[in-house]
Amino acid sequence: MSWKFFKATLQDLRVGAITETSKYTIGKILSFIKPTYKYIVEYGAGCGTVTREILKRLPADGKVIAIEINNDFYKELLKIKDSRLIVIKGDIMSLLTKLTDLGLPEIHMVISNIPFTFLDLDSKNKIIESTFKALNNNGRFVVFQYSTLVKRIMETYFGKISLLVEFRNFPPYFIMAGEKLA
Repeated sequence: MSWKFFKATLQDLRVGAITETSKYTIGKILSFIKPTYKYIVEYGAGCGTVTREILKRLPADGKVIAIEINNDFYKELLKIKDSRLIVIKGDIMSLLTKLTDLGLPEIHMVISNIPFTFLDLDSKNKIIESTFKALNNNGRFVVFQYSTLVKRIMETYFGKISLLVEFRNFPPYFIMAGEKLA
């Protein structure tokens, strides 16, 4: 899949990653999942590298909604055969007002790998604010990026942001997590 991933990146400027996420990065992302989290939304699910690992930790009655704009990645996500997975093809900007209408009773966590660097300031704010509003109390928003540019905006809504760095990814990832406190 790595070659396909890189090829998709070259062909679609909306794809922000240049390689699949490493197992080390995934481990750090998943460390933010609380045992009580059952309903997770993933923005920019790519080819499902992170999605598959989320499903391994999800309880039998949990659900993951994976949102992906790239058609090739969307097709890869559809190959994941798990009744707890709902795959949506679309742009997160057009889905923001519908987050609470995606069929989940609540949203415990949102994991995002959308390329915030490519977005204008207004779009970044809309995504983070809408995500904050859609999360239940004690829900988390975890963003992994090649830079920390969105950290300041996340702090506006979530207060303190946990920041981890994973150098065993190419390029290294910054993993930022905010929790919506009750």
